[in-house]
Amino acid sequence: MSVQVSEDVRKIQELLAKEDHQAIYSQYAPVLQEMLFVQSQEEWLDFIRQEGALEEEPLKLYLSAWRGESLLLGCYEGEATRKVLDYLKGRIPDDLLERLNGLAPVVIDIDELNGRLEKQIAPYREILDPIGFILHIEFEDIYCDGAYFLSVGVR
Repeated sequence: MSVQVSEDVRKIQELLAKEDHQAIYSQYAPVLQEMLFVQSQEEWLDFIRQEGALEEEPLKLYLSAWRGESLLLGCYEGEATRKVLDYLKGRIPDDLLERLNGLAPVVIDIDELNGRLEKQIAPYREILDPIGFILHIEFEDIYCDGAYFLSVGVR
């Protein structure tokens, strides 16, 4: 987790402690909308009054995607090849990106056999892992049917 995401979490926790819920929404509306499916400040206020808090781990994941540190993919995303390749562009060498471009499409649907991201991304890992690029997948299902967060690291 980056310093910026840690700072965002700390800031949100401080605002929650002060019960300054409107400030949270005004600063982090895109994150809350994606994470909680709230489309307005009123919906956010209803949510936080009922729940009283936000789970820290999912919050970190959604903030990480918002900051561009990971790629958020839904469990019923469907065709996601372009999103995955666009996310990897600039994070891995262009020649590796070209090799990945020729692989089978990434089609995510957790209700289908082999439709989970882990299965879909396995061919990418076969190319990237031996060279030292590690694809990390986090799964979150507290606030929705499920969301994947894909990130790349270097060994």
